[in-house]
Amino acid sequence: MTEHTDGQLAFDFDAMAREDARARLDEWEGAPLGFTRDYFTPTQLNEAFEHWKFLNGSLGSWKRSHMWHREGWNGDGTEFGDHRGEIVGAELGPEDGHEGPGGMLTQMICEPCEWHVIAEDDNAAVEAWHDHAVPGWRELPVLPATIRVRDGGATLSKLAMKWITERYPQHMQVPGAPIITERSPHGTRHVHHYSPWGGYDISHTALERPALAESTSPALRRELRPFTPASPAGHTRPAGHDLTR
Repeated sequence: MTEHTDGQLAFDFDAMAREDARARLDEWEGAPLGFTRDYFTPTQLNEAFEHWKFLNGSLGSWKRSHMWHREGWNGDGTEFGDHRGEIVGAELGPEDGHEGPGGMLTQMICEPCEWHVIAEDDNAAVEAWHDHAVPGWRELPVLPATIRVRDGGATLSKLAMKWITERYPQHMQVPGAPIITERSPHGTRHVHHYSPWGGYDISHTALERPALAESTSPALRRELRPFTPASPAGHTRPAGHDLTR
């Protein structure tokens, strides 16, 4: 009886706190509780997303809120010199049975510079951050596919490590520096923490595309309707990302 009462009291207090927070939405001073193109720090975006979930529930929160949220696979971001890049994602797809702009967007934020870029895929955002933070990365030698890059896991093979350290300039053999590797057509994702220095292992296909000219993609020019709470719906973003060579 006591356990039931304690549980009911906790539920009632949570419900009361939620209703109070909903009534005080005009007092919210954090990042917008919906999609935004404006610059905010990763912490500010995360706090806003957590507040939205407190108000409306976690189930299907990516799709229902259209809000920026941290990408778990990116870990704690990437640091290079005075720069720090962290990825957040937003899902503009509508709830099941509804119309909407659709698509996934990626934002890369460099908090020390108050810089950010929004792109329609992870690779483009990662490349744009490297253009911003790691000048000269596009001139790095490409580790050829004829060399076995890894014997297993994230550690480079001795042969690959020898090849890189002999050919990469010293200022690109520092914490956060990337490497560029030749990939198969089905394994072109840029992979966080896969360089010997904790930076990105970038697919050679990045060199085939020009630098991202602007942070506003066509998808961002489609206006979202003002946010209103919706019924729960599960999100569809895959939980993990696999690198296939």
